[in-house]
Amino acid sequence: MNKNGKMFEPIKIGRFLSKNRLEIAPAGAFLTDRDGGNNEKYMAYMESLARSGAGIVTTGVSSINKAASGVAITCLGNPFLIPGYVNLSESMHRFGCLASMELVPGNEMIMPPDVVVNQADKEKIRDLITQYADAADFCLKSGFDMIMVHGGHGNVPSMFFSSFHNKRTDEYGGSFQNRSRFALEVLEAIRDRVGDKLAIEYRISAEELKEGYMQIDETLEFAKLIQDKIDIIHVSRGLLEEDELLPYMFSPAYFPRCMNLNAAKRFKEELKIPVNVIGGFNLELAEEAIERGDVDMVSMMRTFLADTDCVQKVYRDQQADIRPCVRCNTCIDHTHSHFVEIRCAVNPKIGRETWFPKVFKQQDSKNVVIIGGGPAGLEAARNLSKMGHKITLFEKELELGGALRMAAAADFKFDMKNYLDWSVRSVLTDKNIDVRLGIKADKENVMALNPDALFIAPGAKPIIIDFPTAPKGKVVWVGELEMKKAFVGEDVVIAGAGFTGLEMALTLARQGKKVRVIDMKDESQIGADGIHISITGLKQLLKEEGVEFTCKVKLEDVNNEGAIVTDLNTKETKTIKCDNVVLSLGVVSDTKTVEEFKNLIPYTYVMGDCQGEAKTLYNAVRTAHDMAMAYYTEY
Repeated sequence: MNKNGKMFEPIKIGRFLSKNRLEIAPAGAFLTDRDGGNNEKYMAYMESLARSGAGIVTTGVSSINKAASGVAITCLGNPFLIPGYVNLSESMHRFGCLASMELVPGNEMIMPPDVVVNQADKEKIRDLITQYADAADFCLKSGFDMIMVHGGHGNVPSMFFSSFHNKRTDEYGGSFQNRSRFALEVLEAIRDRVGDKLAIEYRISAEELKEGYMQIDETLEFAKLIQDKIDIIHVSRGLLEEDELLPYMFSPAYFPRCMNLNAAKRFKEELKIPVNVIGGFNLELAEEAIERGDVDMVSMMRTFLADTDCVQKVYRDQQADIRPCVRCNTCIDHTHSHFVEIRCAVNPKIGRETWFPKVFKQQDSKNVVIIGGGPAGLEAARNLSKMGHKITLFEKELELGGALRMAAAADFKFDMKNYLDWSVRSVLTDKNIDVRLGIKADKENVMALNPDALFIAPGAKPIIIDFPTAPKGKVVWVGELEMKKAFVGEDVVIAGAGFTGLEMALTLARQGKKVRVIDMKDESQIGADGIHISITGLKQLLKEEGVEFTCKVKLEDVNNEGAIVTDLNTKETKTIKCDNVVLSLGVVSDTKTVEEFKNLIPYTYVMGDCQGEAKTLYNAVRTAHDMAMAYYTEY
């Protein structure tokens, strides 16, 4: 990336100057007080984003309603909370960014569209418009530079604009002009209240992606109608109310990046104001889009969560050190699906900025041994090295990465592959870390190093069932298939509908194979304990590829013909004919290794797949970071 390129040029937004063309997009973090007020943990989180180097940093889901919603989001309707947000804007400004707030009617967001639009009398409409103006005034008095009026994703302005939802027969419904009236009056009320003292960004869904809903031609005409009342338009797409559309708004690893760019290019061609775009960008792709002149700015959230220093690293010529986002949607799953505090699978500090002390290199350097070179072992090694310790890492395989190598093997898992490469590279190039590949740790070689601390991360072992009647090569473990150490025929049954099995089903189906997935769960429960947006998108792609599901069955045996299963409802047994059966039955913790080493020395820590039930990257990284920090504070 070129730190002297167009992406890093200043841009005028209203009366304000953004130092570059990158915005941290709004996302609800659920870190404020329950009354909607600022607090230490929310301020620390926002400071970490402001420190990133982005030109604009926008807080997410700030409710204009007078009463707090009961969940931990900003309440802009209570003027007594302004002093706390003065502190927030002041802390953000220390890092040279423009501070912005996203305005949404929190209560109305969760109401049915018919209630919000069609059942609202004019007094209610006028009250909502006043609340927008009051909220803008709150932001101005709190020291913010900008606001983002959220008019996309099925929020209130888009409900009024939608010909699908809006069935009113008065001046707020019917014609294009009437359906635009609510948004126009909101923007006029805000301008009347704050003038040009706040820059206004307007987020819009260029397309709502369902038949009968808003399409790009009409939303573009709407954008032309409001462009003289705003300073920049922010192009997204989709609707929050429709689960099937969520992967198009928060693209998981299986979906393309930059899915809104073509729409944003049309806005750029036809509007007079700056155009911002969001949707699965990283810094490299943002640079390309801005350099080509496709858009004026690019917004991202997940890229900044993964590495809150990412822009600063470009300025410092440390691009190779930027921690990549894997687009797993752990962050959005926590907030949008479960309404709990934000977290990141690869950055264990996100949402927990106040949990841990600042790390300084210790003068009393310790000798630390790590067993296991998977994601947990690598994360622990990085953290311990920053503390100034000397680390010896044993990995029995000839390569680092552990189970992450299988997770990154599919062609569509390039984001995970980028993270794997970064994680391995960061450890192999660290002078404090002695990596010993192809060496299995045992008590003798570990104790020969006279360690002060021992970190155990042996990972997990696959569940592989032996089927004596199966011909040789008929049954294949999914890991061998992922690593291309085994191959299958044209007709395949995959036993196990977890993420690993489903991802393999997608890989094989895209190779033109007939794929059936079997599982003991009901089909409606597949992925229910996983990341909702990602599993929703994956299921859509599997359906498009013709992958079949046979659920509520138990795999009993495998013979020359195929998989022998028992229907859990009828108890009947049948054979599903196939060329191969692929086992994807999950993994179990390697507790044997833990038992072998856990009592050798006082400072011993267990992490990764051997700590907690979840066998995920998020669990591996979080537990490794937490154990390293535990040692930092204990010794």
